[in-house]
Amino acid sequence: MASFEKRATGWRYRVSYKDGDKYKTKTQGGFLTKKEAAIAASELEKKISRGHNLNAEDKLFSEYMREWFEVYKKGKHSLSHEKNLLQSVKLVEEHFIGVRMKDLNRVLYQNFLNELSKKRAKMTVKKKHNCVKACIKYAIEDGILHRDPTYKAIIHGENETKSEELKFINQEEMKKIVDELRTNLTPQYISRYIILFAIATGARFGEIMGMTWDCVDLEERTITINKTWDYRDKNDFGNTKNYQSVRTITIDKETVSMLKDLQKHQKEHALKTGLRNTKNLCFINNQMEVITNNAVNKVLKKICARCNVKPITCHSLRHTHASILLYNGVNIKYISRRLGHKDIVITLQTYSHVLDEMEQKESRIVDQTMLNLFQSVI
Repeated sequence: MASFEKRATGWRYRVSYKDGDKYKTKTQGGFLTKKEAAIAASELEKKISRGHNLNAEDKLFSEYMREWFEVYKKGKHSLSHEKNLLQSVKLVEEHFIGVRMKDLNRVLYQNFLNELSKKRAKMTVKKKHNCVKACIKYAIEDGILHRDPTYKAIIHGENETKSEELKFINQEEMKKIVDELRTNLTPQYISRYIILFAIATGARFGEIMGMTWDCVDLEERTITINKTWDYRDKNDFGNTKNYQSVRTITIDKETVSMLKDLQKHQKEHALKTGLRNTKNLCFINNQMEVITNNAVNKVLKKICARCNVKPITCHSLRHTHASILLYNGVNIKYISRRLGHKDIVITLQTYSHVLDEMEQKESRIVDQTMLNLFQSVI
């Protein structure tokens, strides 16, 4: 129940409420009229009835997001995603100086996004927005915020200049690369095995390097992707990009044969040299070292040159794998699961150009089918 008092500086309200086992009061003054004070008190009482956390709403937004990251996110995601989260926390700390949770609104947040967009690509701004939005959801669930300041936020930014076409090669070009790789396939050149495995599975580079022999079933012709290799920062195992990235997929007979040869070589090499594959990694060189993405890309670039194919990266093999499957009529839902995408929408967006081409092809088939059906009998 609210009470009101007229003072020299204006009207003031006092609202009593129960916080757990204790009774507390919230006071605010400076209102010109009693009616204004009553409206403000009524809004406060509504917040209390909804379970609003009145103590936490005075906390700085930057402090809340830092705490959210430390408690809920740190050490629970892939290193790249955690880095993105931490960058978002730092941006909030830089931009929302002195802004308390109760003062957050859509205008303040839109100004934040507008500032980010001045020197960043649109995709980068979107990633930061998604991180902040995730934090805001927790604040709403905690009863600190009643409205979402990120609601219908508009994301701007510089357009990406990198051509999507460079990420893909066609099936004929891929066949040239496969043939070239297999002409000199020896465990001495582990990059060749990595490239062939990437072509066959569409797995991310970190997932390939994190593949261990206990996750390979050569009898059932399946591999289980449940971790990555963080070759950038800690040179050890890391988490997958998201929980949907944990998956079991099939592999073809040629890939099974390749893996059997590689496994046999590793065992023989260990007996001969005394070097041990302590991490049980599938793709490791003769010195029992994990090679980098850059090293594999250099090999791939040379092979592309020999095959007279435009240069691509190891990640391009993932996109090409998916594109070839689509062109050959494989269901997009299956492809999405095979790639470990968060949801099918990502797959549809990434390969929209392929789907557009296929739609045009299918339209021609429909036209021809209808033409044959309705064609007059001569």
